[in-house]
Amino acid sequence: MIYRAFRLLPAVILALLLSVQANPSGAQSLPGLPSATPSAPAATEEAEPVARPETAELQSLVETLKDDQKREQLIRQIEALTQLPAAGQAKAPVTAKAAAAAAAEEQTLLDSTLHDLSSQVGRVSGVLVEGIDTIFDLDRFWGWWVSILSNADHRERLLLALGKILLVVASGYVAHYITRWALTRPRRSLAAREASHPIFGWLLLLLRGLLELIPIAAFFAAAQAVIVLAQMAPQIRLASIALIFAFVLSQAIMAGFTLLLAPDHPERRRLPLTDETAHYLHIWARRFTYLAVFGLMGAHAAALLGFPPTVYGVLRKIVHLTLAAMSVIFILQNRKPVADALRGPDAAPDIAPGMPIVEAPRKTALMRFRRRVASIWHMLALLYVVAAFSVLILDIKGGFAFISRATLLTLAALVIGRVIWGLADRLVERGFSLSPELVRAFPSLEMRTNRYVPILNTVFHTAIIIVVLVAILQAWGFDAFGYITSSGGQKLFGTIISIVIILAVAAVVWEFVSLFVERYLKRLDDQGQSSNRAKTLLPLIRNALLIVLITMVTLIVLSELGVNIAPLLAGAGVIGLAIGFGSQALVKDVITGLFLLIEDTINVGDVVQVGSQSGAVEAMSIRTIRLRDVSGNVHVIPFGSVDTITNMTKDFSRALVDVGIAYREDVDYVIGVMRKIGEELAEDAAYKDSITAPMEIFGVQALGDSAVVIRCRFTTKAGMQWAIEREMYRRVKNTFDALGIEIPFPHQTLYFGVDQEGKAPAARILLEEMAQARETDKPRTIEGKEASSDDLDAAVEEGGEGGEAVSPPPELRDQAQAKAQAAKEDAEKEAAKARESQDTEKKI
Repeated sequence: MIYRAFRLLPAVILALLLSVQANPSGAQSLPGLPSATPSAPAATEEAEPVARPETAELQSLVETLKDDQKREQLIRQIEALTQLPAAGQAKAPVTAKAAAAAAAEEQTLLDSTLHDLSSQVGRVSGVLVEGIDTIFDLDRFWGWWVSILSNADHRERLLLALGKILLVVASGYVAHYITRWALTRPRRSLAAREASHPIFGWLLLLLRGLLELIPIAAFFAAAQAVIVLAQMAPQIRLASIALIFAFVLSQAIMAGFTLLLAPDHPERRRLPLTDETAHYLHIWARRFTYLAVFGLMGAHAAALLGFPPTVYGVLRKIVHLTLAAMSVIFILQNRKPVADALRGPDAAPDIAPGMPIVEAPRKTALMRFRRRVASIWHMLALLYVVAAFSVLILDIKGGFAFISRATLLTLAALVIGRVIWGLADRLVERGFSLSPELVRAFPSLEMRTNRYVPILNTVFHTAIIIVVLVAILQAWGFDAFGYITSSGGQKLFGTIISIVIILAVAAVVWEFVSLFVERYLKRLDDQGQSSNRAKTLLPLIRNALLIVLITMVTLIVLSELGVNIAPLLAGAGVIGLAIGFGSQALVKDVITGLFLLIEDTINVGDVVQVGSQSGAVEAMSIRTIRLRDVSGNVHVIPFGSVDTITNMTKDFSRALVDVGIAYREDVDYVIGVMRKIGEELAEDAAYKDSITAPMEIFGVQALGDSAVVIRCRFTTKAGMQWAIEREMYRRVKNTFDALGIEIPFPHQTLYFGVDQEGKAPAARILLEEMAQARETDKPRTIEGKEASSDDLDAAVEEGGEGGEAVSPPPELRDQAQAKAQAAKEDAEKEAAKARESQDTEKKI
């Protein structure tokens, strides 16, 4: 629908094009040429002659003015006459005035709007009618032109005028060409220079621009000299000046575009454009410039040479229509590139293929605004073109000048705002950049700085946007500055500035406290660890300060906004009292936690047992404690439910080691071995810093069911007792295995009884024989005969149940006795070695 409307637009514009007739003020035809302007109709009525006063009356008036008393009386009479109603009018009663005022007040806004709309419709209708009349007036221009060309005298005068104008333009162009040729070497010298800094690059660009303006100035000087020397008629001189101005203006504009775009010299281009884009923009700049400047100035020169006003008006409207059509084409051709530029580099899909949803970029308000503008920018631009063209066609007084001025000021505000935007970003980036030494000293400072950089950028960007919007509104006729300087505007901006200052002060206080907490926690104690008490209390103090700051800032901001905070404070007190009565458990938790923190019972990092739960303290608030056990489970326990707290890492710890040995072992010898193991552990570089006192051996702790328990103890740093225990047990196990010291474990011995001679039943030997036979694959016998597995199992069952004993083979019995004797001898040798070692240690 929108595009169909734009298709119908040329037809409407063409009707408006021929509707307005304009003629430059003071335009006259050339001397000797007939004028095509219709003369004004003769006055049909003559003005009535004014009666001349009598001489006596004038003399009396002079005498009255000379006499002071008469003059004062005359003045009083004149003042009285001014208060009388006009002739033919009766004095209106007071009631009539009141009725008229009441009737005026009853006029609604709708009536006024309808009246204005009706006036505008009538104006447009009149313009359309005038346009149709203009079409019928063109035959008169054609007749005028034919009369000039058919008359030799008139034709000679016209050609002479055109020749003089051509001479002026040609002389200026020759001066332009010669000057440009003379400046070839300096221009090449500047073109060959390369700027080492962007500022120097812009300075070189400015110098090149000055060199481009010198030939244009030479054109102007030469043309003006010819005009002065030729002694032209006023109309020819004005027409020549118009064409000179058109050439100078168009060449200056194109010189600026050529320097900025540099289509043929990419190395000189200061703008980030491709070669194709630079050529494209340069071509369109040349089209717009030459058509606008030479078209309008040419029409003005034609009017100065005596062309009819109808022709002048038609030429102007044709130029305006062509410019509007070219603008529409240019906007539609660049719809997509400009939209992509407005969307910015963040216009990619929100979630790329394979990207996790959490990594998708967030849509900010600025991005959404840019996308919305990018989707409708061409419509806004087309509406602007239509509005500007309508102002030109309708000849609204001062309309085109107003639009031109407002447009230029808008572009200037946008450009200046964009430059300040970039400077602000660089200023913030450099102002908040941290040196590597500072980052190493305060690791979290960079994170906090990066947190405030976007906020500061947002503040600067918002201020820049507000200033630019105010400038744009002021340019388009809205008294934005007047509102700012008014009492209401000053109050509004004063409130905003006060709120910003309050927030900034609160942020500075918060960051100062955070920095102090960080620096304090960074100080290491003698053992190289931070104070657990400080790690617990300081974050709580910081959180409490945060709550206080938020409360105070909120109340102050509300007060600045004009909100009465006294009822809020009273309501907060009542709510606090109600919460205190209704949340006694919460109050109990808070009070208990407060005393635990003050008494330094628990700190972050301690290993504690609270009730039935145990683990390391991860965090503590004013109400709860959070534990993480060995399995990684997190337990959150309110302080109010805590009856007993066991802190296993308070100040120091002790590693308690209980070692069980067999009843047949020498206790004193084992104690000596354990003492030696403890000394070696205390001298180990990996553990000596964790052990704060020599090992204590308490001796025999208990006589268990299957072991003699010997206890020893280490005094360690807090939290190191478990590592010392594990290492001690490891060393005891390895040493006892090497020395043959038995570490017993619970077991049972099957007893089959003995006979009268004290001999054990044969069932035990048979089991050993069967195991050995299975290993050696020798034949198994019962009473000298080979037996199967079933026979052996049956024999074992009978023997185990008290039946007749089974006699093993003699060779197996001898082997078992030999093994038992060898084991006994080995045990005696190990015991002898142990006694010798113990004697040696005692001697030492």
